[in-house]
Order: sequence, then structure tokens, then C-alpha cells
Amino acid sequence: MFMKKENVRIILCRIWSPGNVGSILRAMKNFGFTDIVSVNQMNFSEEEILTMCAGAKDHIKHLRYSEDLKKEVSDLSVVYAFTARKRRFYKSVSPEEMVNEISELPENTKIGIMFGNETNGLVNEETDFADKLVVIPTEKEYSSLNIASAVMLALYEISKRRISGQEQKEDLIDIEEKEELFSIIEKVIQTKLMEKSDNKNQIRENVRHIFRRMKLNKKEAGFVRSIFEIIDRKIKL
Repeated sequence: MFMKKENVRIILCRIWSPGNVGSILRAMKNFGFTDIVSVNQMNFSEEEILTMCAGAKDHIKHLRYSEDLKKEVSDLSVVYAFTARKRRFYKSVSPEEMVNEISELPENTKIGIMFGNETNGLVNEETDFADKLVVIPTEKEYSSLNIASAVMLALYEISKRRISGQEQKEDLIDIEEKEELFSIIEKVIQTKLMEKSDNKNQIRENVRHIFRRMKLNKKEAGFVRSIFEIIDRKIKL
């Protein structure tokens, strides 16, 4: 089975216009999605939101506000960040490729789809929580797309895909579990493998970027944990 819509979370970062939030709520109702959080929103006006919601005013009950992006992604296994530009260390995919990847995930996988500020998009501190970037193919001369339109396109791509008869896969670990696992790896890198290296911090960051983008189920995560715990015990300094 294809993933459940209730397991898709729309994450808005530093949104300026409450009207855009209303348009996004309307798009979410169009396609049957309900999980939405606005992180560090810059302006608030319920009246503007309701005006742009049009016939989807009842969907405002699903809107949450937050000031902690890390908390909002901690229970997610995979996060995709929509951006107008490619960035170093991040693999970029198209919306269609994103959906192809989603279709291969276990049915109960919790996924986040992140969008940034209308003017400057997502900053590095926000994309650090993403597994991959999603770039919508547009004309190079004018690549900026209205955020509500970008959200609608993402929801449409997910909604049109229906996979039947998919073999059930093991659930993936979420981001919080992944961070706990990386702390074990980080300890081994810092204190055992690279203790005297001048670039150990850069190596640690590179490994972290690679590791954060791996999709691990609980069995695989347990295996990785065991390996690094053995290394930690075996190497005597």
C-alpha cells in the first residue's frame, strides 16, 4: 500500500503572509491532507487566513504554530525540503522523483515536506533537517514559485500516485532515533578514530550529512549501533 496521507506533514518555515497559509490550507483540503505546522511565522492574522481559505475554513483547526523546527521533525523518518536552488552536500530530486521514493517506503513512514519564506526560501539551518532537496523544474530566468502553488504541486504529485500490492516493509527509524544513533558514531569518530586528526570536525560533519540522509529501519539501525559500540570497546587508547 502507498503511504497514508495522515503521515504527511507540511512544514512552513518563517512564512510572512497569513494569506499564503490560508491558500495552503485550501490546497490541503482539496487533496485530503491535514497535518500542517507553521514554524516561526512572521505575521499573524486569522482574518487573512480565513479569507484565503474560502470554502476550506474548517481546515484551520488543523493548523499548528511552533517555534521549534527540531521538535517538529523529530518524529519524522524522512524530510524533503522544497527549494529554488541546489546546494552543496545535498542531493536534489524533482517532485516526481520524490514521490517515486515515497512509494518505496513502508506504509506507516512519517514524512515531512518543508517550505521556506516567500522571499529568501529556506536557510541552511532549516535544510540541515532535510534528507533531500526538491527542486521544481522552472525557467532559469524566473525560478521563484509562489509557496501556495509549490505546496499544491507537491500534494498533487503525492495524491495522484496510488500503489497497490506493495510488500510491507519494516518501519524506518525517525530523526530523533537517528540523532541518538549518530551520537554514538560521533563519539567513536571524535575519541577513537580521529582523535589526533586536524580535520576531525569537518570529517564528523561530512559523515553526519551522509548518515542523516540514509533511510534505516530499526534492524539496520541496531546493527550499525552494535558495530560502533564494538569499535568503541575494542580500540584502546
